[in-house]
Amino acid sequence: MAPTQPPAAAVYEPGDNDADGVTDDKIVIGIHAPVTGASPIPQESFDIGKDIYWQFVNENAPDRLFGREVEVVFRDDEFDPQRAVQVCREMVEEEGAFLLVGGGGADQISACAQYASENGIPYLSAGVNEEGLSDLETYFATSLTYSQQAPLIVAQLKEEGFDQAALVVSDTPSFEDFNESVKTAAEEGGLELIFETRINKNADPTESATVAQQLKNSGAEAVILLASPVVYVLGLAPGAANQSYDPRWIGPGVTSGLNVVTSIGCPNVGNGEFFSPTPGLDLITDLDPDFEKAYKQFGGGEPADDIGLQLWSINKAISIMLEQTGQELGRAAFMNTLVNTASFDNGIYAPLAFTPDDHFGGTGAHLLEADCEQKLYVTAADFVPAE
Repeated sequence: MAPTQPPAAAVYEPGDNDADGVTDDKIVIGIHAPVTGASPIPQESFDIGKDIYWQFVNENAPDRLFGREVEVVFRDDEFDPQRAVQVCREMVEEEGAFLLVGGGGADQISACAQYASENGIPYLSAGVNEEGLSDLETYFATSLTYSQQAPLIVAQLKEEGFDQAALVVSDTPSFEDFNESVKTAAEEGGLELIFETRINKNADPTESATVAQQLKNSGAEAVILLASPVVYVLGLAPGAANQSYDPRWIGPGVTSGLNVVTSIGCPNVGNGEFFSPTPGLDLITDLDPDFEKAYKQFGGGEPADDIGLQLWSINKAISIMLEQTGQELGRAAFMNTLVNTASFDNGIYAPLAFTPDDHFGGTGAHLLEADCEQKLYVTAADFVPAE
C-alpha cells in the first residue's frame, strides 16, 4: 500500500557516503541475526527467507524500484554484540550495504545501530529496547518497542481476569526500560506485581529451575516475561512444568513468539502468548496472499514459515519506503522520506509512523497464542492498537 503523503522538509543532509550501496540497477541491503550462539534463529529458515520478498519483486514488479533490484547480504552475529558490530562493518565496507537490518537480539541490534548511526547509515529493526536507541539519528523501529508493548500486556492480563502477576526480565541493561515500563503500566492498569526478578541472559536450566520455584512459591498465576527463547523453552517452562506449575506466560515479541518455540517447547509452553509485529501463519493469506505464492515460487520446495514472514514483512516495508523515496536514492533522501511521510502500511504490520523526533514507528501489534496440538502459534487478536 502506498504511503499517505510525500516527504517534505529535509532533516538529513547527504554525506560523502550518501549513495554507497546504490547503482543504476542495484541496491544492497545488509541483514544480521543470531543463527548460531546462545539464542539462535534456525539458519535454514533465515537463509531461505531473507530475500524471497526481493526475488518476488524482481520477478513480478521489476520497475517498482525504478529498474533497481535488491541484493541481500547476510552475516551471523552469533548472539554477540561485539560480533554484531564487526559483521555490520563488513557488510558496509566490504559488501557495500546501503542500509542495515537487525534480524533479532536486542543487544546486537543496539550495538550495530550505534555503529550505523556513527557512520550515517540507515538501520531498521523490529522494535526492541528504547534505551540506547532513542538518540540514534539513523535508527528506525518498524514495530512497537518492548516498552510500548507493556501497557498492551497489562491490559491483556486484566482482560483475562488476572489481578496479579510476576515479572521476569533478563539482566541485560537493554531491558531496563521494559522492566520499568511494566511496573508503570501495572500500577496504572491495576495489576499487582507480586514477584519480580532478573534472570541471567544465558541462564542455565539450574538457574531457570530456581526462578521457576520462586515463581511458584509467589503464587503468581501469570508471568510477564522478557528473556531469550532458549531461556524460556529450555529453562523456565520445563522448570515450571517439573514442579507442576503452569502459569500464563506473556510478553513482548519477537523471538518468543516464533514457532520454533512451540515446536521444541510444547507442551510446556502451551499456556504462552506473546505480542508480535506479524500475525500467525493462520492469518497471513488473508492479509497478503503473495507471501505463500512467493514461497512456492522461490522457496526451493520449503514451506513458508514465520521466520520467513518476519523477513518478508520488514522487507516489504523497506520496499515501500524505497519506492516512496524515488529514483534519486541516497541515504539522506531515504531517511528524509521516513520522517516526513505520514505513514507506511504494508498490510501486515500495523501502519508505521515516524517523525523527525520519534523513530519508534510502531502503532500496534498482533497477539499470538501457543497451540500445542499444532505445535505453532495462532493469532489470538490482530492489529491491537498501542495504548
